[in-house]
Amino acid sequence: MGASTGLGRALAEEYAGAGFDLVLVSRDPRDIEPLAAHLRIRFGILAIALAVDLSHEIDHLVRVDDALAQVSPLCGLLLPIGASDPEDKIGLSGDLMMQLVNSNFLNPCRLLNALLPRLRGGEVVGFGSVAALRGRTRNAAYAASKSALMTYFEGLRHYGGAAGVAVRFYIPGYLDTNLAFGQNLPFRAADARSLARRVRADTGLTCTRYYPAYWRLIVSLVSLVPWSIYRSLKF
Repeated sequence: MGASTGLGRALAEEYAGAGFDLVLVSRDPRDIEPLAAHLRIRFGILAIALAVDLSHEIDHLVRVDDALAQVSPLCGLLLPIGASDPEDKIGLSGDLMMQLVNSNFLNPCRLLNALLPRLRGGEVVGFGSVAALRGRTRNAAYAASKSALMTYFEGLRHYGGAAGVAVRFYIPGYLDTNLAFGQNLPFRAADARSLARRVRADTGLTCTRYYPAYWRLIVSLVSLVPWSIYRSLKF
């Protein structure tokens, strides 16, 4: 899901290069259909483009089932969802807030829940954000949604042990994707392709990882900053 740009595209190319058939889900068919054609030609795999707008209430599960029926049995679900908006701050409109919550939490979880019965022996991979470590004025709905997704995946890990599903959750720092374009970042943005390679190398594991790994220390340090100081920080 979210396959047309950034980390989603890097994951699509990584798994296609390893010979996996893919159902590529993204909002805009003008982005996803050329990518599917490129992967079919370059790697000789079956790649199906499926245009689904996750920012609104979804009623596309039949279309997802139809797409999956055309490929080999489902062995994994990758959820590199990262929809943001420059207007996302405390006090934003209800409509925009629901679009962000739908994209980053509710609809990925709805599709995940619908597909879980197919995944025994497979894996689910989710992606959070360091923006969720502490709340701030900017990206408030995005960060809250990512925090909720992380908690949901913790529950999924608890479920997966008995259900035979490997569950991994990655918490990336800054990545060189569209979400970082034009941003004045305090740390260097990591290569999305290198994270995609890490994800595939971890196949079969159940774990939570920061990427790059030094973000675990940064998150720990920020969480210790007293509120009297934290509230005055601009980042």
